[in-house]
Amino acid sequence: MRKIQLLIALVLFFSCTEKQKSNSDFYDKVLSVVIENSNGKPVEFPELYDTLADTIAGDKYEKLKLVEKLKTKGFKITDWGRGNYPPLSSRIIIVTMQKEDCKCEVAKIYYSTISGFKFSMTERISCNKASRKQKD
Repeated sequence: MRKIQLLIALVLFFSCTEKQKSNSDFYDKVLSVVIENSNGKPVEFPELYDTLADTIAGDKYEKLKLVEKLKTKGFKITDWGRGNYPPLSSRIIIVTMQKEDCKCEVAKIYYSTISGFKFSMTERISCNKASRKQKD
């Protein structure tokens, strides 16, 4: 009986681990497409964070997942800022990054929930090539 329980636990553990890896692969692939196309069109990831935030992190502790992924691709932070983002959210953090002629803007948005005591978080990215003119 113990062997069966151990086997089930191992199967569940590895299936959950594989799911997390595939989500990461998905985000990496989408980022590659956004960078490759660099057409200025924003792509938002509403389910990047799987939990709600109790508070909005201070500048020193703020982390943006897409920024971390871009750093691994050789992008460097050139500017950042934060502010209010009405009407449905409480805060927006914007980080500008660049690698060669590709400039990306990553925004983390904290949306107020119905209860008002927790925040749902999303991230949005758009990239432009310096030599391209943006089309409508």
